Amino acid sequence: MIDDDDKLTFYYCTKKKQTYPAYQLISHFLVQKEHDLVDKYNEFLIDIYLLLDNKKSKEIAIDWDNTISADKPLFKQLILKLQNSGFKPCICTLRAPDIEDREEIYGFLEELQIPIYFTDGKPKRRYLKKLGISIHIWIDDFYPGISLDSCKLLERNCIS
Repeated sequence: MIDDDDKLTFYYCTKKKQTYPAYQLISHFLVQKEHDLVDKYNEFLIDIYLLLDNKKSKEIAIDWDNTISADKPLFKQLILKLQNSGFKPCICTLRAPDIEDREEIYGFLEELQIPIYFTDGKPKRRYLKKLGISIHIWIDDFYPGISLDSCKLLERNCIS
């Protein structure tokens, strides 16, 4: 059993009745691991956001700081589960690609063989789109790092 202080609260919007396989997989996994899921936007309660972007993509972008780093074993298991289910997880961080940051992240995720993108402070969504990468779900503790401006991504996820 998880101590309440160690629980993470994940937010996802269920405004639409459609349920996507990635959401089903992630939410089932989180419930099994005894973390909280909420569908009411309350920025003071939320630790990590699950934001739907491109419904047709298989790419899942996961942040490092205060997301994976908040529970490394949990996210390592989640990444493996996503890979085994046909999704393509990647790490997308606002960090700069300096040696120290690269070694910390690559060292932890080495056996998972997933791409890692260092945006050097640039908005993640725009950065990955320039690389031709469209994300299905963003898993991140700081949505302004994904997209600084008001956009369909935030509206679609009931954040405005």
